[in-house]
Amino acid sequence: MSTSFIFFIFFIIFFSSNHLSYADDDKTVTKNNTTQLVDGVCKKTNNYSFCVKALYTDPRTPNADAYTLAYISFGLAYDTVNDTRSLIIDLLKNKNNSTRDALKRCLKDYNKATEALEKSFNDLDSETFFNLPDYANTASRSAQDCDAHYKPLPSKTITSLCQICVVVANIFNIPGSSLV
Repeated sequence: MSTSFIFFIFFIIFFSSNHLSYADDDKTVTKNNTTQLVDGVCKKTNNYSFCVKALYTDPRTPNADAYTLAYISFGLAYDTVNDTRSLIIDLLKNKNNSTRDALKRCLKDYNKATEALEKSFNDLDSETFFNLPDYANTASRSAQDCDAHYKPLPSKTITSLCQICVVVANIFNIPGSSLV
């Protein structure tokens, strides 16, 4: 078996145990048992079910106001980006990896995504919301850029999480966009 194949299997096991729970059907969260805020946010995303399940992985969600929901959504995106970045670093430790050049490019992309999401926390801490959508979009684009070079990484999950971030951030930035 090639070393790249072994690392790919490792990645699938690692990622599915840590992040694919957003897509699992065992914990059914429906419109009937979501808060009005979460329902309003998730209706503005491309995948309502994913959005609700992702947000409800955090125990603060049922009682979250918009500000807390911003921390939750950006936290989910950051954790996923940072976990993926750590995985890329681990994969790069294998000197014989045939996808090394693609992984190096991905590391640059994920460093950029991590940096953007770290800035979002600084802005949330200072209650400065204007740049939050840009940070989320930068993280999403960076993951998609990596995907063009190395498909096995979770760019679609990150893009979906960043979309949630943008919707939540727009509650603060667009007049009249309150969802409750």
